[in-house]
Amino acid sequence: MVQYLVTYSIQTGKERQHEEWWQKVGKGFWQKQGGFSSLRRYSTLLGAGPDIVLEIDFASGKDVIAALEGQEARDILEEFEHLLEHLSTKIIISME
Repeated sequence: MVQYLVTYSIQTGKERQHEEWWQKVGKGFWQKQGGFSSLRRYSTLLGAGPDIVLEIDFASGKDVIAALEGQEARDILEEFEHLLEHLSTKIIISME
């Protein structure tokens, strides 16, 4: 399993837009990708750092790269980024 880890904060005043985008576009985009296995979305309750953490699991690194390389991904992620600040992404794999 390989994980695409995304952390970010939502721009002030764009919370409703963000949630609508997530429900109508974002969640479905990830779920239909080849090799997708699960998705978890967390909101910070206490502590400093980004507001949102997404953990998107794939069968392999090739699957993550394929999901990110297409024109659809570029268009969707560009729209997504206009709602955010402090965006950070990583592709990680378990060491165990």
